[in-house]
Amino acid sequence: MDLKGRPVTILGAAKSGLAAARGLAKFGADVFISDLQNETKLAGILKANGIGAGTEFEGGGHTDRVLKADFIVLSPGVPSNIPILIKAQEKGIPVYSEIEIAYRLSRGRRLVVTGSNGKTTTTTLLSKFCEAAFPKVFLGGNIGIPIMEFASETKDGDIQVLEVSSFQLETISNFTPDIAIITNFFENHLDRYPDYASYCTAKERIAMNMGPSNWLVLNADQQAMEPIAKSARARIAWFGWQLRGRFPGVSLVDGVFSWFDPNGKKTDLFSDSSVRLIGRHNRENIMAAATAAILAGVPTTALEKMVQNFNGVEHRLEWVREHDKVSFINDSKGTNCAASIIAMAACSPPMILIAGGRDKGTDLSGWVASVRSRTKGVVLYGEAKERFRSALEGLSPLRIASSFAEAVDMAFDWAEPGDTVLLSPACSSYDLFPNFEVRGATFKELVANLPSKG
Repeated sequence: MDLKGRPVTILGAAKSGLAAARGLAKFGADVFISDLQNETKLAGILKANGIGAGTEFEGGGHTDRVLKADFIVLSPGVPSNIPILIKAQEKGIPVYSEIEIAYRLSRGRRLVVTGSNGKTTTTTLLSKFCEAAFPKVFLGGNIGIPIMEFASETKDGDIQVLEVSSFQLETISNFTPDIAIITNFFENHLDRYPDYASYCTAKERIAMNMGPSNWLVLNADQQAMEPIAKSARARIAWFGWQLRGRFPGVSLVDGVFSWFDPNGKKTDLFSDSSVRLIGRHNRENIMAAATAAILAGVPTTALEKMVQNFNGVEHRLEWVREHDKVSFINDSKGTNCAASIIAMAACSPPMILIAGGRDKGTDLSGWVASVRSRTKGVVLYGEAKERFRSALEGLSPLRIASSFAEAVDMAFDWAEPGDTVLLSPACSSYDLFPNFEVRGATFKELVANLPSKG
């Protein structure tokens, strides 16, 4: 892809947009950046992120200057149906995600993970497995390291292990994983998609360019994967509790993670007792990562040591501390109801749940049932608290906090020795925090500073 002197617009100056701007400039493109932030603030952001003073930009909105480009690179946080992009479509200007451009400019094999929940843990563990067998492994994507940050460094023979979101998959064209995993489907992002089916369709785009030389790894325990398997041109592998005669894949059988080759021949990998991660869902993440790793060429004998040393990922069922005999768990990444349900199932009752944030508009019935069966009560905060209160009223003890800090204090005051306080919000963080990482870090700081009750 020859970019020298070609005009390119970056729409959105968040992390992936900034990485795309820097990366495209390295390849000689004439970059223009457009963002909603005011120009003074945007200028400071660009300077702080190594964007040269000669780079043209605009702030405060997207003008027709955006359209003076051979193509537009869309940041994942920018909806693809805004007016300026409709204009671009009418003019025939291609709109790509950062992952599409990085795909065209980078080299090596790509192992790609998407799905509703478990993406980051699966991606991180898969990269660890690959490090046991390959000399150069790049970890990136929606996990927090834009692919354009390392695209120019990649070589043939390298491995890229990438997490991608539905937003990023909306605007791919040629992007083709060598191996792709779909971890699962649950209701999510209904604040962006008109319905659950549209959300799933965006995720399924990961396989649109895959063929017989590629592997698509699917969750054997979800019925929603069946039509994907039937329509895919890629070879299919499975992971799950019940493979039901579908091979190859990894399952957990009688306390042992086991690989089944295409003929169904079983090879034991490692015992469940060697796994440090808590929760049934993390066993599923391990099965998915192990399946993809073996398909990529990682020896089965190399997996046990890596899984024994893997402690998980920050903000995902992360143990924070015990204070006054109360345990605190940070699951700030539990940004939807399904993830929060999984977190409640993984933790030992009695439990106080902290939930709330920006509502995604998902069905609360399953979450309410889990709250009733798994917790002694809920502390609600943020924009979603009133809808969540209405769903729980009369069904579960609850308290309403006026701030996030007050929610933590309320949960601690409510808890008794032996209880667990679990932050698993079932909502996004954007009402009070820039991202779930800051929310989780704030929770840990507040917990660290709690006074003693006695």
